Amino acid sequence: MSTAQQAPEPAAAAATAEPAATPEPADALRFERVTLRFAGVERPAVQDVSFSVGRGRFVAVIGPSGCGKSTLLNLAAGLLKPSEGDVAFNGAPIGGVNSEAAYVTQHANLLPWLSVKANIGLALKFRKVPKSEREERIARWIALVGLTGFEDHYPRELSGGMQKRCSIARALIYEPSIVLMDEPFGPLDAITRLRLQQDLLDIWAEQRGTLVFVTHDLNEAIYLADEVVVMSAGPGTVRRVLPVPFERPRDIGSLVESSDFAEIYNDLWSLFKSELDVPAAEAAAA
Repeated sequence: MSTAQQAPEPAAAAATAEPAATPEPADALRFERVTLRFAGVERPAVQDVSFSVGRGRFVAVIGPSGCGKSTLLNLAAGLLKPSEGDVAFNGAPIGGVNSEAAYVTQHANLLPWLSVKANIGLALKFRKVPKSEREERIARWIALVGLTGFEDHYPRELSGGMQKRCSIARALIYEPSIVLMDEPFGPLDAITRLRLQQDLLDIWAEQRGTLVFVTHDLNEAIYLADEVVVMSAGPGTVRRVLPVPFERPRDIGSLVESSDFAEIYNDLWSLFKSELDVPAAEAAAA
């Protein structure tokens, strides 16, 4: 009798094989020919919008007022449903409120009866994170956003910039898969805004989550983003997606000295200005 080892039967070999892992989609968020119409309004809020946000990317969205930038964030958050087309998150259609998304609006929206540390820890409390871990993470984020010494203060006792720091910490503390930010620094003075822009870059570099950032500020879009999505005047659609070539980490103060910065700014301004001129031309023709 031969002592040579017999090869396993194909069926047996298949039974012991590890199941193939399903690869994660490259895009965290995808808009595919999305149109949204509100009841009783003739003109769509956005029309035939298509673009994607890669996983771990920082994408800025700019465009004239009324072009539907905030509408896109509401669609990504699952607060609105498209009239036509599809919005997908991690490869699956968004069918309701996107619980994996954090949303930072123009206003801090802090709960006035809660202290800084209670506001920041709210999401962890809702997720039933143990108290000891919760307190440790709250303390870390308070230090990270520069609010050490203000832990027990209430929103009315904070400046606008401090309130915004608190709202950013509250949104990011539970490490959401995607962060949606709607002109979060708009109401702030120039110095505070620059500081928070750099703070946001530093925090995002540490977490490397996916971030979609709506702004009217061309400088801000270039400072922060990997790509800039330029929207047309309403009904909004995508005019162009412009890559930003600057390496990370970035120092906002030194970027403006780059000739590449001026070139990108001029490209964006040319697109942006052409959209601002559309309503005026339509009014003149009426």
